[in-house]
Amino acid sequence: MNQILKNLSVLALCTGLPMGAWADASDDTLHVAVARETDFIDPIHTSSADGDLFATILYDTLIYVDRATREFKPALAESWSWLDDTTVEFRLREGITFHNGEAFNADDVVYTFGLLMDMNNGFRQQQQDFGNIAEVTKVDDWTVRVRLSQPQPTFENLLASRIAIWPDDYTSANGHMIHATAPVGTGPYRLDSLQAGSVYTLSANADYAAHARPAPTIGHIEVRVIPEIQTQIAEVMAGQLDLALSFTPGDAQMLEGMPGVSVQYGPATRMYFLSMDAAGEGENPLADRRVRQAITWAINRPEMTAALISPSAPALTSQCNPAQNFCLTDIEPANGYDLEAARAALAEAGHAEGLDLRLMAEASLRPVAEAIQGYLSQIGIRLAIDTMPLPAWRTAYINGESQMSIVGWGSGVTSADVSNTLGIFFNGSSTDYVQDPDLIAWTAEARQSMDPAHRTELYRQVYTRINEEAYVVPLYGVVATYVTSEDVDFPVPVMDFPDLSLVRWAE
Repeated sequence: MNQILKNLSVLALCTGLPMGAWADASDDTLHVAVARETDFIDPIHTSSADGDLFATILYDTLIYVDRATREFKPALAESWSWLDDTTVEFRLREGITFHNGEAFNADDVVYTFGLLMDMNNGFRQQQQDFGNIAEVTKVDDWTVRVRLSQPQPTFENLLASRIAIWPDDYTSANGHMIHATAPVGTGPYRLDSLQAGSVYTLSANADYAAHARPAPTIGHIEVRVIPEIQTQIAEVMAGQLDLALSFTPGDAQMLEGMPGVSVQYGPATRMYFLSMDAAGEGENPLADRRVRQAITWAINRPEMTAALISPSAPALTSQCNPAQNFCLTDIEPANGYDLEAARAALAEAGHAEGLDLRLMAEASLRPVAEAIQGYLSQIGIRLAIDTMPLPAWRTAYINGESQMSIVGWGSGVTSADVSNTLGIFFNGSSTDYVQDPDLIAWTAEARQSMDPAHRTELYRQVYTRINEEAYVVPLYGVVATYVTSEDVDFPVPVMDFPDLSLVRWAE
């Protein structure tokens, strides 16, 4: 490993920490740690993996994705059928109540979809994710019909992830923002208390109507935000955590074989890439393809991925994670590591003496940012790093304030298809730092095509153009890592979309 990465090595875990007894089932509380706060705990207001953790157990969706098979199964809808390429009809489950006692029926579904369709509500990615919903109709108290403007092959992914159903009376009386602090759903757990960015406590919904998802068996869940992974490791060793969800394989390796600890790995759809302001005007060196190509050639992605993420994590060659549907990994040019070519391209662009650039990143990604800084220094690029909490980074990125950024995107059901990754960053919106009209057209067409072969060819065009123009640098995918107490039975999901309601105390 070269000196750049040696300087980024994680400090060895101190020995001599006292080993505590694992929290057991005596208080019937599952103690969970995550590394990042979330700004919302429902899936309609946000699309973050951190929010999904809470949204999944507080709310039900019309259909549920089986965590063991990736199959779509009935949930609030006991059945659904496609009447044509743009119309789907749901037969709703009867006898379900919300956490506040409201009865669930078609009115709640129609009300929720009405909010999704009203672009004045300003939900994150509202146009991108919900803009294709054209009409919702109540057929009767237990039947709802939804019509799309255009065919959408991934609509069931959306139904199973972001479209939670809100109670109409409670939401209309309090405004939809009430679900950010006092959520009411039909899910297996209800929120008891919330200290934003710190501690969330939940209790089992005794009236939960089990369907494809069984009723919860653990009475309480406490989720704490612990940003420092070393602190999480210490708490795992001291027996103060039952489940930690923010470890990398490298972090977890320290705990493998430790008495009372179970380390498990699973597939993930999340990917990271280096965004560059290719479309920016004025004094913008990144508008020059040669500069972007030099940056691409200067970063040794396989080395960085193996050292900082995991030897088993994929170093990406296309703008997608191989775990996603329609991810193509045989794209030319492959844009590999080539320092001499990088220096030559930078000189040809008029920067033989180097240049100054700025990189934004969410705070937990600083080691990756520093690795990129080190790689680029070898070709004369002086990279200033600005790290910040995730909400602040997200706001700056959406507002077009990024020259370069490390972007992490995707998790679970929504991102099982590459349209979720490509559609948000190459769609002409404020998160599109490329603004290539061909890419915008190709990704839009692929999102609407019901022909898998046609979608594949469109995505081949997309990936090829991205690599040819070096619009972004695909960096790495992740390996989902789960550290638990041996007192916990945690079924590893088939994708990085854990459902805490499925956790059981080990027998």
